[in-house]
Amino acid sequence: MAVTIKDVAREAGVSIATVSKIINGAPGISEATTRRVEEVMRALDYAPNSRAASLARKSARCVAFLAELDEAAPYTNPHLFDIMCGVQTALFSKGYALTLLDSLSADVEKMILSRAFDGIIVHGGALTRPIASLLIARRFPHIVIGHPSDVRLNWVDTDHTLGGRIACEHLIDCGCERLAFMGEGETAGISNQRLTGFRTALLEAGLEYRRDWVLHTDGTLASGKGAALELLGRGELPQGIVCGSNLLAYAFTLAAAERGVAIPGDMLLITFDRYPYSGLISPEPTLVQIDVRDMGRAAAKQLLQGLKKPELRVQSYTTLPSLIEGQSTRKL
Repeated sequence: MAVTIKDVAREAGVSIATVSKIINGAPGISEATTRRVEEVMRALDYAPNSRAASLARKSARCVAFLAELDEAAPYTNPHLFDIMCGVQTALFSKGYALTLLDSLSADVEKMILSRAFDGIIVHGGALTRPIASLLIARRFPHIVIGHPSDVRLNWVDTDHTLGGRIACEHLIDCGCERLAFMGEGETAGISNQRLTGFRTALLEAGLEYRRDWVLHTDGTLASGKGAALELLGRGELPQGIVCGSNLLAYAFTLAAAERGVAIPGDMLLITFDRYPYSGLISPEPTLVQIDVRDMGRAAAKQLLQGLKKPELRVQSYTTLPSLIEGQSTRKL
């Protein structure tokens, strides 16, 4: 027998009206009461429907986008705006509205429980274990942008391993045999995927993969420049380097200028994406470009398909990286 709102009210020791207010996000309910009712809803596996207006048309015609929206977001996640633009374009064409949710908001779980929207797109950086568990337990329509560790989640991503391979193969095609890599730390997922592609391309070409030429940084300008200065001060230089982000590439060029190392005269350099720092790099860098706006469109389209077919599993690389040649690489 299905659990009703009356069962929730009785178990939580509150009135039906109070449960209804909490489900609909009405003000005037204490935090303690709200928390107790939500815990009971989870324990009883009670999944309330959305609001009356949504019930009348059987759809909220609204999709949520969950991301970290703090003041540092434009710097820590510069692609977020382009991804959201892609999502909005795809949703608008199908008559859906987009609602932004801050991952720091305590209302996120409540809104999922109340089905205040038809589905949710979660930026990988905002995915927490409680949110992931809730999406899975409620079978709530969702797409994660980025490859999550939980195999039960639906996701889309770009193939970062392929991106690392493309970057390395381009330097090899230019004639490089001694190659270095600078990334964002041994625990950084995207950076490690790019390093995997880099290493694979090197070994397949019969070239040496030198661990002492793999530079791990914390992803900042200062850390990148420090690592680059240390590498460039050793004596033997690599012929080329793959920088795992354009910020690190910018840091490397600053260090190279200090050491009197010319790019591409003494070393070739390749990095990823135009935005936000590639415009500061001189000479114009060769890039492995990822169309993140297209990835946003793909995420929205896959989610809308999932609304029509709830049994659909989406786990795919939807956006392939491409090479854009600049002035930082040349034939040796």
